[in-house]
Amino acid sequence: MKKLLLGMALLSVMISASVWAADSDELWEIKTRMNLGMKVQAVTNKVCLPKGEAYMPEKSPQDKNCEITDVKVTGNKTTTWKMHCSGEDATDTVGEVTRTKDAIKGTMQTTMKDGNLKQIISGKLVGVCQAK
Repeated sequence: MKKLLLGMALLSVMISASVWAADSDELWEIKTRMNLGMKVQAVTNKVCLPKGEAYMPEKSPQDKNCEITDVKVTGNKTTTWKMHCSGEDATDTVGEVTRTKDAIKGTMQTTMKDGNLKQIISGKLVGVCQAK
């Protein structure tokens, strides 16, 4: 169960993006579900992202032992990255997100000492927002 919660925390880290000041940023509803071989309810978040820019992963302040590396962006649509978290519950995550005009799709694959966890990301544009 601890690993499941860790996976959920990693998910929250990856989908929480910084918001930049703009007049018409985009409000996205992003769902993430885990592929555990059993039905798990998706986690849904609403995120304000800069209009038309590539999705950029970001770690949260509680992830002091984590480092995001190898971030690659192709145009403003596809972002790939790696994240390594050290310590007792060390993990390695590889993620990829494709953002189009009105959809976000991607996956994250996390490897930990007790096994692997795959997360599937999907999102849709639901409105406009203003970054703070």
